[in-house]
Amino acid sequence: MNYRINSFTMRNEYLDFSFTSAVKCWLTKKQSQKTEKLAQSLMAQCNSYIEERIYSKADYDETYCRELLHLINEKLQQEEVKKLQTSLLEDGNFNNFVKYIINYEKFVKAWIWRHILDFYREAEDLEDLEEEILSTIIKKVKDALEKAKDESVTTVSAFLNNFCKVLQKDLVISKDTLVGIQFKNTADPDQFCTFIQTFLPNLQQQILAELKDLEIKSKLSQLPLKPQDEIFKRVFGCGKQCPFCKVPCEAGGGDHKEHFASVHRPHGLGRYQNLVTDKLTYSLCSSDVVSNTTFRNSDTDWKDHPFKDYRQYYPHWRIQPDPSITASDYWKFVFKEFNQQFVKEYGAKPADLPADWQKITKEQALESLKEAFTMK
Repeated sequence: MNYRINSFTMRNEYLDFSFTSAVKCWLTKKQSQKTEKLAQSLMAQCNSYIEERIYSKADYDETYCRELLHLINEKLQQEEVKKLQTSLLEDGNFNNFVKYIINYEKFVKAWIWRHILDFYREAEDLEDLEEEILSTIIKKVKDALEKAKDESVTTVSAFLNNFCKVLQKDLVISKDTLVGIQFKNTADPDQFCTFIQTFLPNLQQQILAELKDLEIKSKLSQLPLKPQDEIFKRVFGCGKQCPFCKVPCEAGGGDHKEHFASVHRPHGLGRYQNLVTDKLTYSLCSSDVVSNTTFRNSDTDWKDHPFKDYRQYYPHWRIQPDPSITASDYWKFVFKEFNQQFVKEYGAKPADLPADWQKITKEQALESLKEAFTMK
């Protein structure tokens, strides 16, 4: 988020407070230039702080990112996942189904990104949030100035050290940025503090003005932490997919030791095919792991390996061994509806799907989706 203050010049009227002749003597042209360098340093650090904090992973509430969290917590929970799958079926775009199945994380993050842009489409949607964040930052700077002044220091150099120390948890000012900015020991820290406080309101308005000129896409795309990545982790989980059917892990978050899914999908959707007939398969992982069937892929060096011993290659996946579990009508419908397209996409032969799969309607598929998310 590039909203740096490109050119800031310290005006002499900001330096002339008419307090005493000693203050006027102190704030000479040379001193004004040095003070200006400090102001620019503080401005750069303030900009950096805003850039990191507006959508920072830490302390969302403290930095007033509740609006974004509201989007996460209220709009993108299980209900929103259901909406995504519903929209896929309603649109009937086969290419989107393939992207969703094979490149799940990439597809969903792109979908989240579009939702975020729509959510904050109007410029004013972010203006209040930005102003509140910036006001909080300016207040912290002012409070730090007062606390640093209360330390009964006698030099500006000591005052700056206290200032940096007080503010270090919120706005880390590197000592390197203050190199070359030195003040006479006879300077009055109180007057210097007053001077800094005087230009802060103008600084705040200048930053807000530059923010207003930026498009929302430009603002969000330049953030150090990508909102779509954070939302994906919080709402859609770790993003890991079953090595066989490509169903995503349902464990949630990223701090779990095992991946699992309540209901797996027909293998053919994840590219698996019968090695003898080259036909796409429709069996489920939960049935295969209790059978005598085998699988082979690049992980096994294309050698047959028993399904029941799948954890030898995939120790972090836990597939529930239950042959009574059947695929949802949603994925049965998708498979039978796009059987020929999957064949062309995967370079296989069409699956010999059960006759009852052919009778499933789109309405039944959508209804099964509702039931699945009601159970979770």
